[in-house]
Amino acid sequence: EDGKAAAAAAAAAAAAAAAAAAAALPPQTTTPRGPLSDASTWHAEVDTASAHAEDVGKEAARAQAGLEVATAAASEAQQSADRQRSAVVELERSLARQRAILVGAERDAARAAQHNADVAEWARVAQADVQAAEERVQRARAEVERAAPRAAELTQVLACCDVRTLSVRDVCDVLLEVGLAAHEKAFAANSIDGLTLSRLEGGQMRGLGLEAPADRQKLHRVACVISACGRLQVTLADLEQAAAAAASTSAEARDAVLLAAWTSANVAAWLEAQVPPHVCGVLLAAKVTGEQLLHVCDLDLEQIGVAEVRDRAQLLFWSEEVRERHFAAVRAFFCACSSSSSSSSPVIAPTTTGAGAAATAADDDDDEHEPPDFLCPITQQLMERPVIAPDG
Repeated sequence: EDGKAAAAAAAAAAAAAAAAAAAALPPQTTTPRGPLSDASTWHAEVDTASAHAEDVGKEAARAQAGLEVATAAASEAQQSADRQRSAVVELERSLARQRAILVGAERDAARAAQHNADVAEWARVAQADVQAAEERVQRARAEVERAAPRAAELTQVLACCDVRTLSVRDVCDVLLEVGLAAHEKAFAANSIDGLTLSRLEGGQMRGLGLEAPADRQKLHRVACVISACGRLQVTLADLEQAAAAAASTSAEARDAVLLAAWTSANVAAWLEAQVPPHVCGVLLAAKVTGEQLLHVCDLDLEQIGVAEVRDRAQLLFWSEEVRERHFAAVRAFFCACSSSSSSSSPVIAPTTTGAGAAATAADDDDDEHEPPDFLCPITQQLMERPVIAPDG
């Protein structure tokens, strides 16, 4: 803009100089003059005008040079303005990019803050879970410590191999051990001791809250197992060994022992020659296992769908006969095991659990090493390579 203004000013100056030169020319007069005077006068005026014209031409040349310089400056200024405009545009683009980067950084910061808040919440929940777990562990340890003396007492009672010797408290503990703790209050309220338990029938068990046939059969089996071997359950390995020992007597005795480990399909296939086909179908549909079949009662059979009295009576007679052979073989097997263990090196079998068991093991072993075997006082199972837990 400054260059354009300078060029305009130079052009105006040139125009003013031309006008001044024209004004300097002498005006034409009509005064009559003589030939000589007129000629000399005109020659002088022409010389003056020529000199003045030369000055005007020089002034115009200078004005033209100034105009060219001003035009060049204007062009340079225009180019500089274009460069500045391009720089401004690029700066605006860079600013837009920086603004986008800033927005992204703010968004990332917000996500990071939310993630930190989530991590803090997770840590708080995890800490609460850890504290709750520690409290449960402490309660479990306290419960184990409280139950240890009671477990020793129950072990001694079970060792008598007579369910009739159980007290009401013993029966409640047995319910707790075999997964029937929901009925503990009902048995305690009705003062069900071992003698009463051995005489309970299906309807009476149902009156105590044992609605499911499987629960009644489980309790009946526990009572029979206690009287047979002084345990709450017989493992599959024990059944197989007892069956192997009974096989020398007869195949029926072996099958009677293994029946407790059979599935409902095995039971249905085995009963095809013993009971009518429709009874086998009912037992298979109800998924009656061999262990349950050994301890069914008339109420159980009626409840699972064996409608005919004759069919129930026939099945109960057969079940009772097989049950007698089953527990006779189990009793003989455990008696033989007891005799052999008493004649050989005794297996370490402390009568206490928990901290008492750890203390007994520590007293018996001067080097404070775990015993190679341990006979569980509750399940009467032989545990190999046991370890002493931190709580004893």
